[in-house]
Amino acid sequence: MDTLTVDLALLERWLVGWSMARGLPLPRHAGGGLVVDVGMPDQSRRHVFVDAGAALQACAAAIDEPLVYLKAAVDCDELRRALPARWQIEAPRWLMACDAPMAAAAAPGYSIAASVEHGGSVLRFVDADGAVAASGVLVMNGATAIFDRIGTAPAHRRRGLGRALMGALDALAREAGATERLLVATGAGRALYLQLGWRVLARYATAVLAAPPFGELVENGLSWRHGAANGTALPVAFRTMSETP
Repeated sequence: MDTLTVDLALLERWLVGWSMARGLPLPRHAGGGLVVDVGMPDQSRRHVFVDAGAALQACAAAIDEPLVYLKAAVDCDELRRALPARWQIEAPRWLMACDAPMAAAAAPGYSIAASVEHGGSVLRFVDADGAVAASGVLVMNGATAIFDRIGTAPAHRRRGLGRALMGALDALAREAGATERLLVATGAGRALYLQLGWRVLARYATAVLAAPPFGELVENGLSWRHGAANGTALPVAFRTMSETP
């Protein structure tokens, strides 16, 4: 793990891409960290810090409303010790980088549907019946490529789709002149990314105040999960391999 390379400038490059992928306002500097005004029903705002020190703690002390997220490039235990008990600590994430292009990989039996949504290039791997089997987003922030919202449906796991999807997204990054690649991985995705040549820069921990109960909504005939654990909606069936909240 290389924590020396993580500073506020790197986090800002990542967070700009995260915001662009969702059509949100770009992050602004505030109180020693970064803040994005998310304005969604299940996430009103997020604050991002390099560490869990005085700046993060002062920010947390000034927050009373729910659905405000605090994130820092530290492990979950360190964030837990820095905050009052009213803050809930979510599952760990890992901030990762890749220093070299990824190899292309085939996905027999699937076609690729490409689109541009908000500030990102979206790739969806579709099976013969037209169902989305895997999807991901690439956002270019200058020469920094942000890989985001990577997910695979359970029925299509262990078929090499994650590897093929990352290779296809990286081909877009290479075409755009990427010299830096960043993502935030979940536990489900970290092992794959390590196999593909990514390295862990730092742990990435999340805290949030108590939020409404976890629920489910139906939109356009699909079931979507939402609630305290999610800052954005994904199909219920998808296993998330990169950060969504």
